Amino acid sequence: MKSQLIVCMILILAIFAIPAHAGCGKWVVRDNTDFLKDPIFDEAMESSTGSSATVNPDGSPRVNSSAEEKIEKMANDNVAAEKKAPSIDLAGKWMVSLQNRSIDLILIQSGDRLQGYGTLLEKASDTPATATGTISDEGISLDVKLVQQKKDYRLDLALVKDGLQGSYQLYEMETLEENGNATATRS
Repeated sequence: MKSQLIVCMILILAIFAIPAHAGCGKWVVRDNTDFLKDPIFDEAMESSTGSSATVNPDGSPRVNSSAEEKIEKMANDNVAAEKKAPSIDLAGKWMVSLQNRSIDLILIQSGDRLQGYGTLLEKASDTPATATGTISDEGISLDVKLVQQKKDYRLDLALVKDGLQGSYQLYEMETLEENGNATATRS
């Protein structure tokens, strides 16, 4: 009787254990769907978040009026107009002159965004740097970070003839350590 009870318990445990591991770790791949273009997912997202959504983010029922749709369209048009490419091209090699030092940068421009890399040339040392920034009607804003030294140069520049002129601020561990004039020329 005791052996039958043990065998019965083993069989019950086996029944519970087999289905539990049967599907674990297996991927279900739909052969007709590209993960970047999934019409089922896109339709579900549009119906829940797009202009045809029936509920606001706070859970209240959404009522679309023609005035609301016009405002939404105007806002979308303004965003598209703001994202147009600026008329200046800053991509390329630049030499930024600061007080007693300079930064040799290679900038890459994508619309109104800048990013790049380079080297801070100070005394007899070269320190790697990364740069990010934006271009606007007011000017060029550029952040140059020195990861090894935990320094951050924040430059505010304007286009003057063939170069850039403006000011910089040097932050060391988020504390303003120095500021002064900055000029940049293509190298």
